[in-house]
This record gives sequence, structure tokens and C-alpha cells, in this order.
Amino acid sequence: MDVSTSWRARSGQMNGTLRVEQSCAKALTGLMPGQIRFCRYHQVKRCFVPLDSYPDISARPIVATEAQGRTMLSSLRPLGRRIERTMRNSVRAATGRIFQQVENSDSLPALGSDSRNEVLLLAGENWSQYNFGVIARLRRERGIKVAALCQDFIPVACPQFFGDGEFVAKFSAYAEFLIRETDLVLAISNATRSDILDYASSHGGMRGSIEIVTLGADLPSSQHAKQPDGLSNAQAERFVLSVSTIQSRKNFDLLYHVWRRLTEQNTPGLPTLVIVGQPGFGSRDLLWQIAHDPVTRDKIVILNRASDDELIWLYQNCLWTLYPSFYEGWGLPVSESLAFGKYCLASNASSIPEAGAGFAGLIDPLDFASWCNAVVELMNSPDQLARLEASIRAGYQPITWTKSAGEIANKLSKLSAKNPAMHNE
Repeated sequence: MDVSTSWRARSGQMNGTLRVEQSCAKALTGLMPGQIRFCRYHQVKRCFVPLDSYPDISARPIVATEAQGRTMLSSLRPLGRRIERTMRNSVRAATGRIFQQVENSDSLPALGSDSRNEVLLLAGENWSQYNFGVIARLRRERGIKVAALCQDFIPVACPQFFGDGEFVAKFSAYAEFLIRETDLVLAISNATRSDILDYASSHGGMRGSIEIVTLGADLPSSQHAKQPDGLSNAQAERFVLSVSTIQSRKNFDLLYHVWRRLTEQNTPGLPTLVIVGQPGFGSRDLLWQIAHDPVTRDKIVILNRASDDELIWLYQNCLWTLYPSFYEGWGLPVSESLAFGKYCLASNASSIPEAGAGFAGLIDPLDFASWCNAVVELMNSPDQLARLEASIRAGYQPITWTKSAGEIANKLSKLSAKNPAMHNE
């Protein structure tokens, strides 16, 4: 299993992609002892480097910052990333020729004594920082089978949500690799599977097979759930929760304007809106507005960083959750909310109804009035909210990461048992 995303992670702060890789690695380690090994991709040498174990980032420290500092850093972060990317590309261009022999040599790294029966699983940011030609040669010349867990196809389906043309181009190259050079694609929803097949049908078809696996929704167990330092006791008494990277696709603008409208109307009993997520593309103007709006100053709290202990506390103590995203590959925060027995007001777009499993309230992500009405209705109907929570506790069957990894392990074992790929096919 390639765990390059975890190996590159600089802190214990999780996003959806990283949580999936970490959770899969941990669960597969328990399910397949002696059968699973880990590696990372070396960008300069253009090969996979063995690792003794997967990098467990859950215990790494989370750096706390003041709210004002977080806002300032958020505005500077896109510039820093552009500078970092420019420098990185320059270094790669200068060193790429030195290691050209590695890519073109016959000594491509084999993962074991009989690589023809092995599977290389890509489960993290598969579109990022790989030379797909190296992976293709591993499959063709070594007989290693390649499986990829595809978490979404959004950069191809909806490129307007990504401000970096280079990123979309990289993902498009990954999409081509996915349909032409993998033996098995594991899609995390029917919606994502449809996106992949639609793309393949217009790009010459799909070489390998595609199957669906369901992601787990259980957070790591914790005996130390704690209130985040950035949330005051007064705010913690009555709040709702929205968890996601803060970017244009996630539609946090809608939540900001809903809370602004209801605050302007002096809506009695309006809970604090707590948003947990790091800034992403298209968030700078929104974050500036929230930070400087006197109307919502005391009604919206943004926590850029939250540990698992803090996130567990937030799920346990919130009134309900919200997830108004325009497009998703699955919608993990919806599943997590339901796993904690909490009702979720969610978008009815793409795969999100699948994540809601019939227990979430589904609303058009563009229907501002309906979102306002739904929030007010839940505020004014505690008995109804209690019934919805009781229904979730009685009927929702959460998928654990152990069960999800079991599905993945079963499919990988079947793939490994198939006849080896023909060399130089």
C-alpha cells in the first residue's frame, strides 16, 4: 500500500483524503498481518521506497493559533503554496535529468520475491506527485497489479471548483492513467463510479474493472474527548456543526448568509455555527467577510484545526450538523454525523444522498430559502429533532473502517489470485 499522502503530511490535522488513507492503512494492518506492506513514492528517484509501517499522524502535535493569526495565515497560504510549487518544479527540472536512468533502467523496484502475485494499492492523493509511467512499467514488466481507491472525480467533472489549472491538468493525467493502466478501480460511491465510467466512455473505454467500496465513518476511539480551546463555554452550550475544508465547492457561503439573515431577523434561539476545516480554494473573501462582519461576529466560529479528541467532542455535543456541498465523491462528514447519532441537513447533490442513507435531510444546495426554513424548523421543534435522532440510532447501520477495509482486502485478494498480467502487453 502506497502511503505517500500520510508520509508527506506535516501535522496531525486531517482532511478527508488523508483520513481515508490513514484509516485504511490502520485497519488493513490489523486485517492482513504479514500480507500488507507499505511504501511511499520517491519523486526525485522515481521509484517506490519501502517503509517499515504506515506513518501514523494521529499522535502528531497540532499547533494552536489565535483566531486573528489564523485568518492572516489563511490569506497568505495560497501565495506560499504558489512560491513553494514554483521552487519545487524548478528543482525537479534541474534534478530530473540526473535520475532519468532510474526511470529508464531495468531495475524498477519489485515489492517482493514474486511480484506477479502482488498488488500495489493507491489510496491517497493518487493524482499528485507521481510519475504514472513508472507505475505502468511496474505492472507491465513486473506483473504487479495496480488497484486505485478513487475518492472522487471532481476535477474532471467540475473543474470550475479548482483555481489551479496545473492541478486540473495533473488530475486529467491521473484520470487517463486510471482508465488505462489500473487493474482495479475502487470507487467509493455509485455517483463516483458513474463519473468514472462516463469519462471512460468518451476516452476510449476502461481497461480494468471497477467496483464500489463503502468508506468507514467511525472516528478513532477516544477516552479524552475535549472542548476545543477556540470555542467559548457560552458558544459551546448551543451550537451546530459543519466539518469540511473551507473552499468554494463546499458552499460555506450559503451557511454564512443563512446565519447572517437569521441573525439580522433576531431569530430567537439561533445556535452558534461552528465550522471546522482548513482554508482552501475560493475561501479568502468568505473568511474575510466572516472575520469582519459585526452581524455574525458572535454567531459563527471557525476552527481551522481540531484534533480527533476535539472533533469527537464537537460531534457528541452539537445540536445537529450541516453539509451543503455542491459536489462530493461521498460525503464523509455526513456519515460521521449519523454514526454519532446526529441529524444532518445536507445537500441533495452527487453522492451525498448515498452518504445520508435515508437519514439526512436533503436540500438543493442553491435553495437559500429552504435552508433558512429547515434551520428554523429544527430550532423550533426539539421534539422533532429528538425523533429524528431516535430514528438514526434505531435504523442507521454505520460502516466501520474495519468493515470497509475488509471489503477492500477481499477485493485485493481476489485480484492477487488472478492470472498474472502479461509482460509487455
